[in-house]
Amino acid sequence: MAQGIAVAASPILTRIYKPSDFGALLVFTALMGLTVVAAAGRYEVALLLPEDEQSSIDLVGLAILCVCLTVALTTGIVIICHYHWMLPSSMLVLKGYLWLLPISIFGGGLYQVLSYWAMRHGGYKQIASTKFTQAGAQVITQLGAGLVIHGPLGLLVGDGVGRIMGSGRFLRDLWRDHAAKIRAIRISRMVRLASQYRDYPLVSMWGALISASGLSLTALLLAQYYGGQATGWLALVNRVLGAPAQLIGMSVAQVYTSEAAKLSRSDPKRLMQIFLKTTRRMLYIGLPLCVLFVILAPWIFQFIFGREWREAGEYARYLAFMFYASFINSPVTMTLTILERQRAQFAWDISRLVLTVISMVVPHHFGCGPRIVILAYGVATTLMYGVHWTQSYFAIKHHADRATMALASSGNAKVG
Repeated sequence: MAQGIAVAASPILTRIYKPSDFGALLVFTALMGLTVVAAAGRYEVALLLPEDEQSSIDLVGLAILCVCLTVALTTGIVIICHYHWMLPSSMLVLKGYLWLLPISIFGGGLYQVLSYWAMRHGGYKQIASTKFTQAGAQVITQLGAGLVIHGPLGLLVGDGVGRIMGSGRFLRDLWRDHAAKIRAIRISRMVRLASQYRDYPLVSMWGALISASGLSLTALLLAQYYGGQATGWLALVNRVLGAPAQLIGMSVAQVYTSEAAKLSRSDPKRLMQIFLKTTRRMLYIGLPLCVLFVILAPWIFQFIFGREWREAGEYARYLAFMFYASFINSPVTMTLTILERQRAQFAWDISRLVLTVISMVVPHHFGCGPRIVILAYGVATTLMYGVHWTQSYFAIKHHADRATMALASSGNAKVG
């Protein structure tokens, strides 16, 4: 329902805002997403792992502290850019709007930490409720602001408001249930846990940054090469075709991630069963929608969003298989991180970034139009999703085989 609200409002938003306004939104969310993914130093993922509650509470405090430091750093950069405009031409669409960036980063980073805390305790209903609140606040703000303000400001403010909403309930429940443990947070334990889980900021964070760069650079390069209108068409495609991945994929991912973290320690063979079962379900669910967009996307976009958005339908046709691959892979994307294969994840992130840049820069260099660049990007990214799934499969298999050997060795020792 939460993601459905955003998609349902799109036909109205596309008649209030121009494609170039959506292009500014995509560039803004690319910068914001690139920062938020590293805002907590990836310690939010680590808080799923400790067996004792006090350690996980200490990690929550550490992660929120990292978010605050990131916001302070971003604010300084924004101030410098305001007085000494040094951004590339791809970001000129945000001139006058960068002050919203630290606000969105704080809201997004805080929510990210607290949602992982809720995942640790199986609070999926709570997460769903906050998602609904976020989507509603975002759409209401964007619609209301768009009626009275010209330009992309309404879209940007709505995005920021949506990211901030939802954290209040998490904080209230956290304090109500764990007030004593929160008061017991100590800097010494935070430092010890920061060192214990140092692979997350030292390895996993950089991998996540590189992974996010693969997504962000798509918007930034398209804006650099072809302007705000082409970027706006891509923004609508991301909004519409990305919705199933958000609607189903990320919800399933929250359940899978929490269960996988537990099964990686207790029952690796069961983890493999859940991994394969989850993939099969996503494969069957997403196929009809993929076929539909490959055949009819331009006409669907023109009919629903207006004539000037037909080109976005062409982009959707070229990217349909990429979004399908993302949909299949999205629930299990945290597998390598959970199994502490950060270096394998890092290698994949590097490869994806390099391939993304090549797939966009090379066609543009030879004078190709935005459609060919979009097609090349889609093919390259689809290939990389397949590689990531294969890596995850063999990582679970190796983990299960190692656990079986350890159990057998333990049994032999007891017999001896």
